[in-house]
Amino acid sequence: MKSIEYTQQTETNWEELSISNDFLFGKVMQNPELCRELLQRILPDLKIHRIEYPELQKSIKSDMDARSVRLDVYVMDNREIVYDIEMQIRDTKELPKRSRYYQGMMDLQIIDKGEYYKKLNKSYIIFICLFDVYGKGRHRYTFENMCKEDKSISMGDDTAKIFLNAKGTMNDISTE
Repeated sequence: MKSIEYTQQTETNWEELSISNDFLFGKVMQNPELCRELLQRILPDLKIHRIEYPELQKSIKSDMDARSVRLDVYVMDNREIVYDIEMQIRDTKELPKRSRYYQGMMDLQIIDKGEYYKKLNKSYIIFICLFDVYGKGRHRYTFENMCKEDKSISMGDDTAKIFLNAKGTMNDISTE
């Protein structure tokens, strides 16, 4: 009797899971085609033909005293653009600084001592949030480094940080 009850409870719990569940998010993102499709929808201007097998829960630690990071999904596409995709269910009020730290830690993985900085790959840090980080109702907030005095000048560091808001209210994205 206990076994049947446990099985029914497990099946019910499994059916109630959403993509925000860490395990389910990892399983979905492990499928290269689903991961590529998600990235293509987030970044429709990029033509992503294929991605390298996603690395889940990639740990990066620079030295013994530094804070390490664990990236939810670390992916590289056919043009060697690097992506970190994070699922965020709680607002810790630290995501802007966390995205900055993750960017730096990812860069540490790309070039070695003595190599030129131009070898740094274009990269995107993407947070899929179940809340509105900036409270403006947007579904998407994209940040790239621009000159404050002249917005037509991009820093050219090939980085972007994107915060997606599942609770957005504006009509600012496609239905897909």
